[in-house]
Amino acid sequence: MSDSDIINLEYTTIKTSLPDFIYQDLKEYVRNGNEYHHQPPELVNLLAAKNNIPAESIYLTAGSGESLFNLISTFGQNTVVFPPCFFDYGEVVKFGYKLNQVYSLTENGYQVKPTIFSEATLILLSIPNNPTGTVDKEAVREIVERNPQAVVVVDEAYSFFVKDTVIDWVEKYSNLVILRTFSKDFAMAGFRIGYMVINSRILKEYRKRMQWASVSYLSAGAAMSAINHEDYFRDLCNEIMVIKENFILFLKGNGFKILSSFTNSVLIKFETEAHADNFVKYLNENNIIVNQGNGNSVFGLDNSFVRIAIGTQEQMEIVKTVVEKTV
Repeated sequence: MSDSDIINLEYTTIKTSLPDFIYQDLKEYVRNGNEYHHQPPELVNLLAAKNNIPAESIYLTAGSGESLFNLISTFGQNTVVFPPCFFDYGEVVKFGYKLNQVYSLTENGYQVKPTIFSEATLILLSIPNNPTGTVDKEAVREIVERNPQAVVVVDEAYSFFVKDTVIDWVEKYSNLVILRTFSKDFAMAGFRIGYMVINSRILKEYRKRMQWASVSYLSAGAAMSAINHEDYFRDLCNEIMVIKENFILFLKGNGFKILSSFTNSVLIKFETEAHADNFVKYLNENNIIVNQGNGNSVFGLDNSFVRIAIGTQEQMEIVKTVVEKTV
């Protein structure tokens, strides 16, 4: 069996290959790649204009993974997270720091309650959350306002999939940091490019842990091209969500329990871990890879949960055919 025979729906990367205009637009950046380009100003200024925020509030990163790692290492001595959530949030313990887990998946869905965490130095939130739900904007506001001593990070990795954003709050709240990445919205996970919206006080401390120039100039060029063709990627994300909704209808029609999610994935809850085990095993036998429990990208789920990322229309039709044989 070759890799081309496998449908890997473990990660929420976009499965459609990048369009030719990305490659065409990279010529200039390849030509000028002989020099160092620390925080390429052409991308910084484009992002500032796009988000209507000052350029000095933008800091480019090698994906959101780098920004999370450095924010945790700098400010994470006493961190609060709200599982189930993104796997990297649990990396706090690798630094020997304290990790406070406020489990937020209730019978009524994913709900983060605004609370005072008086000893917190870092609070990690997501809009939308991965693998399920999202955080209400007013809940974010209350957490930021009630915890001025903590750096509050809002991860907006899937910003094209929801309308809510708090990116314009950074100028108002000095303890707020927003993370964005090109991995999800722009289908560029392999380029490792993202950015933070951050104030100068937090950035000064953050940069003490940073390499001088961690962002590839080619990745910056690809990001520039993607932004200049943003409508293409927004349409692609909308198409993915249509495929997702059709897949959810299919699953519900076959008796599966589906939890609410706003990302390009579906979260299934089985009655027991054994039921989930059998389902995942059957998919694997049919060359389909999915995420069970925490897997490799989630933190805070037991093995009765299965997350399936949304693939192309062709891939999801194959998945439907396989799943139908299990019911």
